[in-house]
Amino acid sequence: MQTYDVIVVGSGNAALCAAIAALEKGAKVLVVEKAGPEEFGGNSRYTAGAMRFAYESGDELKPLLSHVDAEKVGKTYFGTYSKAKFLEDLAGFNDGNPLTQQQKMLVHNSFDTVRWLAGHNVRFEPIYSRQSYEKNGRYVFWGGLTLAVEGEGEGMVQAELREVLRLGGEIRYHCAAKALLIKNGRVEGVRCKSPDEDLDLKASSIILGCGGFEANTDLRKQYIGAGWGQAQVRGTRHNMGAGLQMATE
Repeated sequence: MQTYDVIVVGSGNAALCAAIAALEKGAKVLVVEKAGPEEFGGNSRYTAGAMRFAYESGDELKPLLSHVDAEKVGKTYFGTYSKAKFLEDLAGFNDGNPLTQQQKMLVHNSFDTVRWLAGHNVRFEPIYSRQSYEKNGRYVFWGGLTLAVEGEGEGMVQAELREVLRLGGEIRYHCAAKALLIKNGRVEGVRCKSPDEDLDLKASSIILGCGGFEANTDLRKQYIGAGWGQAQVRGTRHNMGAGLQMATE
């Protein structure tokens, strides 16, 4: 049985960020991914890569930009997007329910998170094409959404994977997690299936970054309603709910 400090199941944005954070602390990290290298990245790979976060001025954004067109940026008004405004906007999605502790944490740590990503070689660029308009010779941003990862979702997961590997992490493709290994009530590893063999991989910590189930018709009907069985789903075909099922068994 092979042993690691941390095994991360999945390779989308959340999973790869968890791997990077563990590697920062000196952990021996393995990422296991059901798909091959041509399809890794989960549904994060299919996003536009836009990042919503709180900021006080355009001057805070400039250090995050990968390729600064000084002339264009000089003509740009990025505006502000305060934590209070972010909290207000987020509350609009809560159907009248109060914001949770996790939602508040998301908002209050949002700028630091984007800055952390930039510090790990994830590159950002202004979303001129979708979130700005020209007025009196200036580019004006609206809606509090200003930056996206260079290369959109594809660029994001590729950059994050490069950082995982740069920091000494490993990734195994075609390695589908099937069950948690539990001994005396404690998770001590994960059982995976590859094309050639079944593997029992041991670790002090297991991170399930593979909870999506939108590609699984039965789970869509079970958790969000019978009508969702007819939904036409975009994105990865590999999000079958393995993490959700392992966590609830």
